[in-house]
Amino acid sequence: MSFLRKIYDGSLEKRKIRDTEKDAVKAYSKGHVSLRLGYYQEAIDSYSKAEELWNKLGDLFSAQGMSEEASKAYIRAVETWFDISFVLYRMGKCEEALELIDKTLEKQSNNPEIFCSKALLLFEKEMYEDALKCLESALNLNIEDPGAWCYKGNTLCKLGRHDEALEAYDRSIELSNPLAFQFPRFAWISRSPSSQIKSDSAQAWYCKGAALFELKRYDEAQEALDNSLNIEPGFEGAKELRMLCSKKV
Repeated sequence: MSFLRKIYDGSLEKRKIRDTEKDAVKAYSKGHVSLRLGYYQEAIDSYSKAEELWNKLGDLFSAQGMSEEASKAYIRAVETWFDISFVLYRMGKCEEALELIDKTLEKQSNNPEIFCSKALLLFEKEMYEDALKCLESALNLNIEDPGAWCYKGNTLCKLGRHDEALEAYDRSIELSNPLAFQFPRFAWISRSPSSQIKSDSAQAWYCKGAALFELKRYDEAQEALDNSLNIEPGFEGAKELRMLCSKKV
């Protein structure tokens, strides 16, 4: 092979890599847009296309001896399973979603976000003990995740372990700040109308207030809810629960 032929072939491979990566990102982004619009099958198709392209990209990198880049591409391919699991959940296919999350965990067992999301699905299925085990696994991997602590509090409340739940909420509040906050992409456990926990402690305070209300500790509940509303004045769930507390005091 001539020197010029080597240069040409090298340039061609670089172009393939560049184009494949571009197409993968485009398909993945399209999946997000379709999900937001409620086009669930289209979202699954786009994520599946992204998976195919990330794997192809990994193969291209491997052929070039670029093992680190190949590994990252294969990881991106696996991550699409996680996204598809959420789409399946939104479609009411919880069992299929759980199966796919378990498949993802086989490849990424050191990812606390995936353990959290499995816990959230189990919570939805009222499998609270199993959800708690998943949250413990998540916290073993990242002890400073305020989201996991708040979810743990909600799960403990369902198990009637309110004192432990209050400790979990306090831990979440302690860790909650905009710089350190790292919640799972999809927040499925919620004790409020809000679909996601904010990048502060507003919902953790709300959840603590709800737990205290259940314990009939109304003064403390009202204080917790005041803290929630100081952070997020428009928090309707906190407003409503605070009103109930004021009637009990």
